[in-house]
Amino acid sequence: MNTRHTVDVLSPAIYADGPPWAEFAWLRANAPVYDHFLSDPHLLDRSWVLTRHEDVRAASRDPETFSSAQGIHLRRSATHQFRPNMINMDAPEHQRIRKLVSSGFTPRVLRAFEEHYGDLALAVVEQALAGGRTFDGIRALAAELPLLAICEITGAAAEDRFRIFEWSNIVLSSEDPDYTPTPDAFQGAVTELIRFAAELADRKRNDPGDDLISALLGPDGTMPLTNDEYEGLVLLLLAAGNETTRSAIAGGLLAFAEYPDQWDVLRDDPESTIDGAVEEVIRWVSPVNYMSRTATRDVVVHDQLIRTGDKVALLYSSANRDESVFDDPDRFDVRRAPNHHVAFGFGAHFCLGATLARIEMRAILGVLVPRVRRFEVTGPVRRARSSFLNGIKELPLRAL
Repeated sequence: MNTRHTVDVLSPAIYADGPPWAEFAWLRANAPVYDHFLSDPHLLDRSWVLTRHEDVRAASRDPETFSSAQGIHLRRSATHQFRPNMINMDAPEHQRIRKLVSSGFTPRVLRAFEEHYGDLALAVVEQALAGGRTFDGIRALAAELPLLAICEITGAAAEDRFRIFEWSNIVLSSEDPDYTPTPDAFQGAVTELIRFAAELADRKRNDPGDDLISALLGPDGTMPLTNDEYEGLVLLLLAAGNETTRSAIAGGLLAFAEYPDQWDVLRDDPESTIDGAVEEVIRWVSPVNYMSRTATRDVVVHDQLIRTGDKVALLYSSANRDESVFDDPDRFDVRRAPNHHVAFGFGAHFCLGATLARIEMRAILGVLVPRVRRFEVTGPVRRARSSFLNGIKELPLRAL
């Protein structure tokens, strides 16, 4: 069967109204390894697309065949490829940097964060509810805690979060003209982020603190990374480290507004349902829609020959709605168990900040539950025009 050009699940414009769930389902059933041709000027001409849960996991477990080192998205311009960082590296460089960074995400560190983030979440929620209980769910709720958290982890000042918010939007959703009207806007944001990274390292050499950048520098102020590696790491932490959790929280608020019965389930028994609610929100939203890999050898998947050098998109959003893994996958169910989603990736590149993201989401929901009976959407929900991230730009809400 010739499926070329019949389905489009990668063009940014498709996502203006949310992910194309029906097309994902069709691909899983009819073309699980799909030869996807594209005409969007922002993206490469062609990529294979994997849509089934088992295939996304299998490719993620095989970095020798499906390499991250030639980029993890399908944007055409080379300037859109981040500097070297953990997510666009293979072994052994990936493990070397991941080991260095993991010191900021140990169980001891995360336990210390957990109570503190509860206090931060309380302040964020009380401020959002203080203004008449009608607000933009993005700026007032979803963005604030992840931004404050990533500032604390890196040692950036809390007031820097406003700049980080703007840079993140430009760098990670650069296909959206609202964020990035010109290529110069993208390059300008990257340049400012790099300058900020250098200033942050200088600041921590002179005044070290209890943060990841200070820990990397060590007592003698020597950075164990090259300049490019350090810049890539800071770009990754500041941009992706807040944007994905922001998207998960925003998508969760929207889901609870659209499915108030599930908010009631959470409110009736938060102690036993909040962890499941966090996992279901993450599965439901799938903040990173896809990441791409590059085939290092000819490989056959479901009778399709993927040749050396071909791009392969791992479609997490589709995998997280796979009927063979999730019972009634298009139902938002905070009691869902088991919930083996792949929203944080899988294998060697499993998200290092996954536990932190869960802590932040649990903190926000834990504060909202006793204070909000239900959420209402009060106007148009505007989504990011991006096939890479499943983001929301505006979420007008009323908390009752």
